[in-house]
Amino acid sequence: MIALSAVGCAMAAIAVVVQAYVPVSVALNVVAALFVALPLTRGYWGGALLAYVSAALIGFFTVNIQALPFILLFGPYTVVMWLLDFKFYEFPKLPKWAKIVIITLVKIGYFFLMFWACLQLMQVVVADIELFGFEWTYPVLYAVGFALFCLYDPLFRWVYRCMITLISRHVKTPPSQPRADAAQPQKTQDVFDETDSERGEEEGEKPDAPTDGGSDGTDNAGTDGGDA
Repeated sequence: MIALSAVGCAMAAIAVVVQAYVPVSVALNVVAALFVALPLTRGYWGGALLAYVSAALIGFFTVNIQALPFILLFGPYTVVMWLLDFKFYEFPKLPKWAKIVIITLVKIGYFFLMFWACLQLMQVVVADIELFGFEWTYPVLYAVGFALFCLYDPLFRWVYRCMITLISRHVKTPPSQPRADAAQPQKTQDVFDETDSERGEEEGEKPDAPTDGGSDGTDNAGTDGGDA
């Protein structure tokens, strides 16, 4: 799946560079993050890391500090989301509620850490942050940023799962698997989905009672009565 990694890298780099010259920079950073997720739709986490690193380097050497939102927030969060929502849930020794709590705490901690780092680095170049003609204080930035993050996370996961379905229809897995991380296409179920076993336990499903014994007993009884 080198093609997916190459396409993801190229398109993500273009989006990161263009976002520095247009007013819809946040939207293009989201688009760049989705392109980084292209290799992940087939389970190629190595390809996703390569796409992120390449796009981040190209963006940094092209638009410098204006690429920081992608480098610190949007780009790496794609891989973090995939590892937490689509890999960590497979850990069998933790209950579902514990997985959700851990994933939520890790995501919130990641957001505040990276958002703080991004603001601190941008403050070196920009003294005051102005958006839409208003000067924003740090508490307001954190509050608005966290609110947007709470919307961004489920929407990004939903779009990513739609990408899995779309890519699976048009990209076929080759017969030979040259890489260990590409053994299986990425599953669409994550930790927030109800597994089949859990659904069965809640509905009280029970295995069907065997019917062979009853039919055999009837047949035998009828045969014996006829013989008598």
